[in-house]
Amino acid sequence: MQAGNLNTRVTIKRLSETSDSYGGTVSTIADYSTIWANKKELGGEVKNENGQRTLYNDIELTVRKKTAENIRHDDVLQIESQTGTYRVTEIFDSKQDFMTTIRATKIA
Repeated sequence: MQAGNLNTRVTIKRLSETSDSYGGTVSTIADYSTIWANKKELGGEVKNENGQRTLYNDIELTVRKKTAENIRHDDVLQIESQTGTYRVTEIFDSKQDFMTTIRATKIA
């Protein structure tokens, strides 16, 4: 894949703990890193759970393999110019050389 195809900016957010003034810790989601990816929409599904309708949107991000080494399964992804966040569901090596594919789901 050519570098020009990596045209979507993705912010990786990670849970971090900071000390508070009382000797305890506070957990927050903070920006960890920003990467470039090729985004592909996979589709969505509406599910009825406990009498409530929920929309699930799935995307597939293709990123450079070296960049993807720092991404964990418990990270949260924020796509630039979109509202909401995506949860990482799968990370695997792409068919293309030196690329990794990340699948993520947005619950709206």
